[in-house]
Amino acid sequence: MFVAGEGELPLGLPPSGCWPDAWIRRLFDDGAVRRDGGFDPSRVQPCSLDLTLATEAWRMPASVLPVEESVRDLIREYGRRPVDLSQPATLDRDKVWLVRLAESFALPEGVGAYCNNKSSVGRIDLQTRVVCDRTPRYDKIRRGYRGEAWLEIIPKSFDVELKAGVSLNQAIFYADRRLLDSRELMLLSEQEPLVCGRDGDARALDRDAVDDGVLLTVDLDQEPAGFVARRTSSELSLLPGAFNDPTEFFEPIPRPKDGKLWLQRGRFYILSTRERVRIPPDFAVEMLPYETTAGEFRAHYAGFFDPGFGWSPEGRGRGAAAVLEVRPYDDDLILRHGQPICKLAYETLAAAPQRSYGAAAGSHYHDQSGPRLSRFFAPRAAHA
Repeated sequence: MFVAGEGELPLGLPPSGCWPDAWIRRLFDDGAVRRDGGFDPSRVQPCSLDLTLATEAWRMPASVLPVEESVRDLIREYGRRPVDLSQPATLDRDKVWLVRLAESFALPEGVGAYCNNKSSVGRIDLQTRVVCDRTPRYDKIRRGYRGEAWLEIIPKSFDVELKAGVSLNQAIFYADRRLLDSRELMLLSEQEPLVCGRDGDARALDRDAVDDGVLLTVDLDQEPAGFVARRTSSELSLLPGAFNDPTEFFEPIPRPKDGKLWLQRGRFYILSTRERVRIPPDFAVEMLPYETTAGEFRAHYAGFFDPGFGWSPEGRGRGAAAVLEVRPYDDDLILRHGQPICKLAYETLAAAPQRSYGAAAGSHYHDQSGPRLSRFFAPRAAHA
């Protein structure tokens, strides 16, 4: 018998939507997810699981996906040299690395997961993508999957220092996903404001800004308007408790006087939205891949927001800005204040989580009002 409040998994077909924290813990109890060193409850978030690095890593010549073979088959064919992450090691930028994850899977039939960079990882321009045996797609743990999982890591701007136990990516479990369409979003926004202005006042959704997701715009009318990655030979440490000097890695971008920002091809920028986002505790949000109609740039790396982001238990949350990692690819780009830059898709949860994202849970970005650097630049590491 399925009892959502007690965290019991259903017999038969589970409800649509992301699985909440209690259900993720049950996956460990049932042996559907295993972790080197045993279960760590601190890795379970409101409706996602932090994936952690194991000790085994390999330098690869390029990105490569399995088709019918295992990831270990690819390593035997293409692997250049092993790396032992039982001790701190440096991964050079613009090189491809494969690291085994501490988590392995024996998922029930009909249960799968998708994966995303964690917020703090996207903000340091570190690309990570989950790779599974016989799965020719990144960030996909297919339904009923049994086997190891690996993480492809490509540092784009900085050399990074890390070791086993560090978490860079997260998994979101589901039987079926259910994204709200435009009509449902408009109805939801009438009951529960989804965006606020800078002053925290709720804003009605513009129908033209809803396209099976909520379109958000860039905010260049603030100080600083954002940050741009520096060219540096310094190594960025991701070790627990490490402190990195932000001035060594990022340069603040002054507010442009004319409301326009020149983005250079290949450089990495951190910007934020004008709108303040509110996510009710019975929904999660995915930032959808960039669309060519929005311009030739990538608008994000970290694409998942836990339930309760920018919200409060009393329902009076004033919202929080969505922070974006932007990289122009083919050409330089002139970005203008108020230009559409990303789209948020709201999706249902299979059951309510036992806790939601927020300051009470130690969430690092709960109250962000503008562009904010990664927690790896904070004196003390905080969860993200």
